[in-house]
Amino acid sequence: MWYWIFRAFFTIVIRLFFKFKVEGVENIPRKTNFIVVANHNSWMDPVVLGVAVPKKINYIALRDLFEIGWLRWYIRLMEALPTGSSSKKAIDLLVENKNVGLFPEGGCSRDGKLKKFRKGAALLGIKTGRPIMPCVILGTFQILPRGAKFPKLFRTIKVKVGRPIYLLKEFEEAIDDIYLQQGTFKIRKAIEEMLNGG
Repeated sequence: MWYWIFRAFFTIVIRLFFKFKVEGVENIPRKTNFIVVANHNSWMDPVVLGVAVPKKINYIALRDLFEIGWLRWYIRLMEALPTGSSSKKAIDLLVENKNVGLFPEGGCSRDGKLKKFRKGAALLGIKTGRPIMPCVILGTFQILPRGAKFPKLFRTIKVKVGRPIYLLKEFEEAIDDIYLQQGTFKIRKAIEEMLNGG
């Protein structure tokens, strides 16, 4: 319930104070749940992505954020999972046909450029067989980069939703590291190509 209340509130705020555009919504699977992955340039990104994707997303958030008083209250209401112990819980959510979202760079970019990806998204895709939805968020680095206290209003925010990526499901407990790296590379390449496309 709280997710949809906050989503409705932020939808109004974003559309009121920014020029908001979404492309590729038709790429979101209708018959299955999915894993959302996106570039990460600003603290605004989870909110922006939540407004762009019309389905509930259970985010994996940095464990340190759960130590910040007011933020801890908010992300718990949003049913986010802390990094470090999230893998099993995220797999359980995906098996229960819920959507999981994460930012594979592991934190906000300091210069707006795409960083190296961690393997979590590929691992979830391989373990569950669920499609991975690559997304690109444009504009938030210019509006509220890391370290900024106030956003620059009435700028353009654009979200691009790419075509789903399917990684072959692996039933073994141990996942081949090379296959995991290949999956991670495939996800990063899809996002990088969308970024370069503007």
